[in-house]
Amino acid sequence: SALCGSQTAFVSSFSTNGAALQSKTPMKLDMFFATEAADDDTAAASTTKESMDVKLTPLDGSESSVINAAKFMVDSFWLQSPQNLIDGGGDLSSISDASKSSLTNIQADDLLSKYGERMGKRKLDALIVVASDGSSDTKSLSTDDILGLVTIEVRLLNSNDLLSADESEFRLTQAVASLGPKQRREYKDASVLDIARELLPPEVTAVCSLSNLCTSPKARRMGIAAKLCSEAERLTKEELSFDEIYLRVESENEAAKKLYENKLGYQCKFEASATALRVDAERGGFVEVDSDIVVMSKKL
Repeated sequence: SALCGSQTAFVSSFSTNGAALQSKTPMKLDMFFATEAADDDTAAASTTKESMDVKLTPLDGSESSVINAAKFMVDSFWLQSPQNLIDGGGDLSSISDASKSSLTNIQADDLLSKYGERMGKRKLDALIVVASDGSSDTKSLSTDDILGLVTIEVRLLNSNDLLSADESEFRLTQAVASLGPKQRREYKDASVLDIARELLPPEVTAVCSLSNLCTSPKARRMGIAAKLCSEAERLTKEELSFDEIYLRVESENEAAKKLYENKLGYQCKFEASATALRVDAERGGFVEVDSDIVVMSKKL
């Protein structure tokens, strides 16, 4: 490969109650990295609306805000991506209102489980950042107000295997639970970085990942994707205390790779065989398809 030489089998984090998923089988969505659609050109911003006032706001995790984010992802990412993520190559006209509603419900359930409000503190930090027009009220954003979004998630990396949220949390919990009572108290408020560094094997590390990057069709080629990535990087470094950020992109998504590698300074860490998601237009769900991916990172 021109990008990098190492290759591995990527273990998918998509699951349905732990059962193995079959390719082309309808599934419950459990997203870790959605393949990013780089539908944005930073160079074009100079000739379009470079001076556009864009607000970048982390969502508060309320149910309404996360559901709006889910609606936006279905409309702008799954159904109108330049990559065409509809299984079989269909278009927007092939999606019924019932299928679209089903897709939105599945996406909302997934986002609420990872980024929504919950009792107690999350062991693994996760947040949604949205871009909106500067004139919008960020406290009451509607789906139409959103110009783009990106998510940030903390996960464990086991050599060349990016673990799911559930598996990451399980390993961290087990590592602390295996200690004696006094030691467990010492790690009660420890950071994920400290727990991974001090209690897990050296090949297992905590990493921060950028995922689900998408922009509205009406706001593409305005530099918004690059702005969202920059904000994700800032939050990763300043708020989450990580000095490197990871992302995953499908190998055939040349536009995305160009944005990340050439414009934003990401470098390939490894390549992998993986499963990716596509929209099942008829059933209003998602199916898995085989895909080659590139996992990239950037030092902050």
